[in-house]
Amino acid sequence: MNETRGIFCADEHDLEWSSYEGADAADAGMAAIRFKALSYGRRDVPSMTYIEYAPGCTDPVHKHDTGEVFVVIEGEIWLDDTRNGPGSVVYIAPDTDYAVRAGDGGARYFRIVT
Repeated sequence: MNETRGIFCADEHDLEWSSYEGADAADAGMAAIRFKALSYGRRDVPSMTYIEYAPGCTDPVHKHDTGEVFVVIEGEIWLDDTRNGPGSVVYIAPDTDYAVRAGDGGARYFRIVT
């Protein structure tokens, strides 16, 4: 991470992966969802996370009291019947019920809390 004159920078390559408890993919003990908390512990920047879903992994339906922006980097995520591939940007308003489902090749995306 780098910070100069009010500019916060983080590189996902500098951080180790963490896994969500109890979220394991069916094949070979691979973590179903793993993440890198890019701005962990910071109160002066939005919460930013780099997230990876295993192929076909699906969240339970849930909601947050904050808005979220997803920027898809690899693979595809599905929200309802809408496919979002690399280069897609998704905004989810606060208190909106949703579930992310990864495509057959899995997915990697950035999540930014608004």
